[in-house]
Amino acid sequence: MDDAIMPDGEGTRAAIVVIRRSARILGVVLAGFLLFMFLGYSLGERNPLSGPLEPFAAIGLALMGAYIVAMFLALKWERTSSFLGTIVLGCFFIIMFLGLLPGNVSGGFSARGVLNPVFLALWLPILLYWICWRLEKRRSS
Repeated sequence: MDDAIMPDGEGTRAAIVVIRRSARILGVVLAGFLLFMFLGYSLGERNPLSGPLEPFAAIGLALMGAYIVAMFLALKWERTSSFLGTIVLGCFFIIMFLGLLPGNVSGGFSARGVLNPVFLALWLPILLYWICWRLEKRRSS
């Protein structure tokens, strides 16, 4: 049954290429979006980052910075960077789940916590890389 769904050959190779390119494009778009959001927020007229940050806000910014770097590095080193992205997002989601971020993040399994669609979208490039590797592994065996 698996052969009918995913035959070996050109179809699988084309699927791997499409999934890998989609992961790269989506990763760069999301990382660029986060980078522009951070720059726009910090360089605006009213500079809220000029004052002292709460400890978990600083940790959250550092984690998002590491995610941005991981997604740009994934263009060259996919596996290492996506594992780094997984660790970073895991740590960020733990902080979100516990409700430790300042502002309107309530924590828990809610739309204002870890089920926030914007933050869930950050997992998409990583999941696409994993699917790509799974298809490559299945194709080689």
